Amino acid sequence: MCLWCNTSIASNRYYADNTLEPTTGFAWDWSAGAGYYIEDSFLVGMDSYSDGLELDLNLALSYNRFYLDIDHSQLSGGVIIGYSIIEQFNWELDIIGTNVQAGFDDTGLDFYNTGTIDELAGIHTRKYDFNTGLRLARRFENSQVSFEYLHDISNAHNGWIINSFFSHILPWRNWEFRTGVGISAFSDDFTNYYFGITSDEATANRPVYSTGTASSLVFEFHAEYPLNQHWVFLGGWLSTWFSDEIANSPIVSQSYQHKAMVGVRYVF
Repeated sequence: MCLWCNTSIASNRYYADNTLEPTTGFAWDWSAGAGYYIEDSFLVGMDSYSDGLELDLNLALSYNRFYLDIDHSQLSGGVIIGYSIIEQFNWELDIIGTNVQAGFDDTGLDFYNTGTIDELAGIHTRKYDFNTGLRLARRFENSQVSFEYLHDISNAHNGWIINSFFSHILPWRNWEFRTGVGISAFSDDFTNYYFGITSDEATANRPVYSTGTASSLVFEFHAEYPLNQHWVFLGGWLSTWFSDEIANSPIVSQSYQHKAMVGVRYVF
């Protein structure tokens, strides 16, 4: 969504170069690549260090005020469907739908894992959520601030999420650096669904756990550099810190999670 030096396209609803604006008719853009990632897990029993290859697929579609954004170039990216209600004086108000929390079960965050993790054995499956709500954003020259109120409509946790995010983009020579800081709040329905422990999940080492509204703080950094007309080098770091309501859960091993990534992307 950001055309930079005619080679780099970056797509993320949180960033100041986000141009998911009303268009006349149909418009689209896409890129693809792969990267190597390193991350740790916050769930008990899972490896505190994991790495591997990850696909980087990005697709931005828009038709008049409707848009679809599939973004994996930013570590905070994902899938978002939206409709632009207002676009005026650098303010935007959108209706959006998006996933916030990945599901997991007793094999961990990866449902394709064939082995049960002892520390998670016996927990119920937590489903992926899908949330809809409003997003208000204000753009400045190289910065953007946004606020979201979302509610789960997938019948996973049926709770609410509030997101706020501030981002800044700094071009330097052929580099583009992106930083972002976000704060989120999660309803007690959300927190207890994913991190609470019911009586039939409890064991001698996993007590019943119920809590209230939780929060998280996220910091994100990205860098991109055009290698030639089509190929772009990219790297990123994402850190998330959880409040005690999440960190104290019997199925959570630590109050933070980090992920780093380097890779390349081909822009068509």
